[in-house]
Amino acid sequence: MTKRRHKGAGSARGFLSQAIALVGESHALSYALVMALASTPRERFSHKEIDALCQMAYELQEKLTKALEMFQEIEKVTDP
Repeated sequence: MTKRRHKGAGSARGFLSQAIALVGESHALSYALVMALASTPRERFSHKEIDALCQMAYELQEKLTKALEMFQEIEKVTDP
């Protein structure tokens, strides 16, 4: 039973480690997006820049979704 607990704890740590990395990447992407939007007058964005900002926002959303799913999985694993 002890080995099983250690295996479960190791899996939970692995999930948590991945989730933390995703949250960190998401934070960096959101910061870049906010800074770009805050420092550039709206009329100065080209269609290409708008597309790039939309892509960045999409990537941020994807990473946050993965992080949320991982946290939910950890919750399932750690529930008695």
